[in-house]
Formats: sequence, C-alpha cells, structure tokens
Amino acid sequence: MTSTAPNPLAAAAAGFDAVWQGALDAIRPGTGVAEQLENLNDEAILRVLDELGAVQHAVEVLAARVTGAIALRPSPTRRDDTLVRAAGYANPGVMVSERWRVARARGAAIAEVGAAITQPRGLLGELEECPFPAVAAALKPAASSESSNTDAVPDDTHPSSDGGTPRAPLSVDGAAVIVRELRNAGRICTRGELDAASVIAIEHAAHAPLQDVTRIAKLVRTRLDQDGREPRDELLRRAERCTIHELPTGMTLLRAELAPESAAFIRAGLDALIGATHRKPHFTNPDTADPADQPDGSGNHMPDGPSLIPIDRRRAIALTETFRHLAGCSGAATELTPVTVIIRTDHDTLETGIGAATIDGIDEPIGPGALRRLAADANLIPVVLRGPSQVLDLGTSTRLFSRAQKLALAERDGGCAWTGCTHPPSFTEAHHIRWWSKGGPTNLDNGILLCPFHHHRIHDDHWNITIQNGVPWFIPPSHIDRHQTPIRGGRIHLAA
Repeated sequence: MTSTAPNPLAAAAAGFDAVWQGALDAIRPGTGVAEQLENLNDEAILRVLDELGAVQHAVEVLAARVTGAIALRPSPTRRDDTLVRAAGYANPGVMVSERWRVARARGAAIAEVGAAITQPRGLLGELEECPFPAVAAALKPAASSESSNTDAVPDDTHPSSDGGTPRAPLSVDGAAVIVRELRNAGRICTRGELDAASVIAIEHAAHAPLQDVTRIAKLVRTRLDQDGREPRDELLRRAERCTIHELPTGMTLLRAELAPESAAFIRAGLDALIGATHRKPHFTNPDTADPADQPDGSGNHMPDGPSLIPIDRRRAIALTETFRHLAGCSGAATELTPVTVIIRTDHDTLETGIGAATIDGIDEPIGPGALRRLAADANLIPVVLRGPSQVLDLGTSTRLFSRAQKLALAERDGGCAWTGCTHPPSFTEAHHIRWWSKGGPTNLDNGILLCPFHHHRIHDDHWNITIQNGVPWFIPPSHIDRHQTPIRGGRIHLAA
C-alpha cells in the first residue's frame, strides 16, 4: 500500500524546483548544471542561492527533529541508556558530526536545537510540551506573502524571493545560540519567564546576521539574570588566561581568554592603532627604504589601497608595535593612539545599580561593578539611553559630522551599517546619504557609517539608502533584485 503522508522536505524541494526552472534561460537553458548556471542572469543566480538556503534550512530543521527523536529512544538491548550510546556515540552531537562528517560544533548545534524542540514523553507515555515551544514555532517556514507595494519599507522583515519557499525567520544556528544562552539563565527563572524571553529574543533576531543573534541572546539572558550578573563578572575574571606556545611551523601562538572589561581595552586599543596607521600616509621608496619600515612589516613594498592587508594581520602588526613601544624601541613605525572605550547603559542602571551595560565591540554584557571599575581607569564615553543628549542636527551650514554625531551614529549603526558587516566604528567613516554638495544636511537621518568597501559598493553599484525610525535600510539596484526589496542594516537594539 502506498503511503499518502507528505514528505517533510517536499515543499522545500518544490520551491527550489520552481525557482530553478524559472531562473533558466528560456533560449539557452543548457544541458548540464555548469552550463545552466553560466547562462543564468545575475538576479536569477542570486535567487537560486537564496532558495538553496531555504532548502538547507528545511534539511537542518528536520535533522534537528530526527536527532531529538533518536536521543529519546532507549537502547534496544537495554544495556545502554539510549540508542545513541548503543550505536557507539558519546552524545547526539557527536553522532551527527560523525555520520554527516561535519565539525563537532555543527553537530552539537543541531543536536541542541533538536533537544529544545522535541516533545518528550511522560511516565505514562503522554506527549509533553517541548522545552522551547517558541523556538520550535520560529523554525517553521513563514507563509508566503506578496506585497503590492514593493517600494514600501517594512518594519522588521522583508519579503522572500519571488516564486520559492519563504525564508525562515530563525536559522538553526540562531536557535542554538538562543537556546544555549537561555538555558544558562533557566536555573533561576520560571517557565513563564523563560518562554517570554524566548519570544523577545526571536522577535529581535528575525532575519538578523548570526553575530547580532548572539548579542541579542546574551542581552536577553542578562535581563533574566540581573541579580547574577556581578558573580558572573567575577567568574569570568577568574577564568582569564593567556598562553604562549611555539608552533612547529616556527610561528608563535598567543592565545588570550579575557573577561569583557579586559577585552574592551585590547580591542579598542588595537582598533585605534590600526585606524591611525591606516589613515597615515606612507611615502616609502621601495628601492631605498629599510624593509623594516614597510607598512606591513613584511619587507615587501605595499602598493596603495585600503584592503591590501587583512584585518587580522593588521591586528597582529598593531599588537607587535604596541610592545615595541613598551620596550623603548625608537624605530617603531607608528605612534601609540589614545584609546576610547564606549560603554552603553540605561539611566535606571546608573541610578539603581541593578542591570547591565554593554561595551562597544564586545557581545557579553557587564554588570554595574565592572562599569564603575572601567570608569575609574579608562577614557570611556558612557552612552546613557533615555537620558539627556546633545543637539545632533547641524543642518547644511556644517559639512563634516561632529564627534558627538559620530558617536551617535556608532550607537545606532554599531559600526559599518551594511547588514552582516563586522567592521567596528573605528574602521568606518560618516557619510552623507544625500550628498552635502547637493543640499544634504549634516544630520543623523542623513548620515551613516560605512567601511571603505561598502561605501564603494553604494556608489559604484547604485544602491540607495533610507533611514526609517532610526533604522538604515539598503535598497538594492534592479539588476540585483528587480523588486528592490529593502534590506535592514545597522545595529538591532533590544526593546525595553
């Protein structure tokens, strides 16, 4: 007898097939995959990539459910606890990792989500509620919707690609981050508080890059565990370690695990030194200069250009330069740069001493005690939310953005405002959305932080930018997306 039960992946497969068939060139479809892809236009091949993401999401959600079901199955011989251990695996994450041949962290994330969304059975065999029902619901694909007004900027989401399976608002990796952080606070919270926190985290994480989901999850966990923030700060400080190990390749591995307040100085200091070096003009003659004076420290001439040296290598050079100065070396290539640490908190935390603060560039929040220690040591700038602020609109009489405006843009955008870009504020510059030469005012609603690469993308590829309710939206050109669906950028702020 033929089963009539639907294939869990049938909808995703049908959506991908529809997009693939619609993307093929009508005149020259091609005989093989390589030829078909070569004949796709730019917009079509990007739609295919988006739909592949939807298929992968469907596969990973189903894998999480399968893994969760396997984890609850008893051993067939009853000599081991579960089917997982009977099959020779230490835990479900290792099982996925070895059977799929993926990294252990990837298998652990799928298994963790599986445990969070799988309904266990009670003593009498009845189905119980899964530990994180909001996460289970958020992993389901959203209903497809067609927007009649493609020029309107949505509040928090954007339509999916035309003709395929809609993108899910929460990825499996994002779900794993939220589950992991909320489990850490679950020991001191009621079930209702945990469910409410899950909903808040998911609402803010919709369509967000994974690094933003991580930051949001940590903030939500901190709100649940405000009384435990100070002990956690102390535990993190006690766990600080720094090791130096020489590798067989001849390189030396320097590894440091630092609490947020310590990492704030390191990150801000390196970024400030890199920024100063990056903006400093180099007039080096490759035929006569000492190799040690070359800007990248390699002895090879470096042609001009902002993206020739990767950021991680720039940080290594800046770290070396810092200790060369400490050693009293007069031949260091750069001068040490004053460091500014930006910390944001709310007015209630300042008054009551209960709550948390966040450091620019560091995801893990800190408590009021760490905030007071930093205030005593650092050249910090407190960004107090819901408190008095400076006048930040200068109109058209002033061309350059002021320092206060740049700090306000850094608070709004979090660095380069392009979605998914990880460049911090020190690697960006404030730019006018509507050019100042064409009457654009020097106001926050007309300003945006962009790194050099994405600034060129805006101008060279003709992207448009609009600011709606303090949120920057990037509108792609028609050759990238014929619907020109706005893409949210900037920092995602956790609502009070």
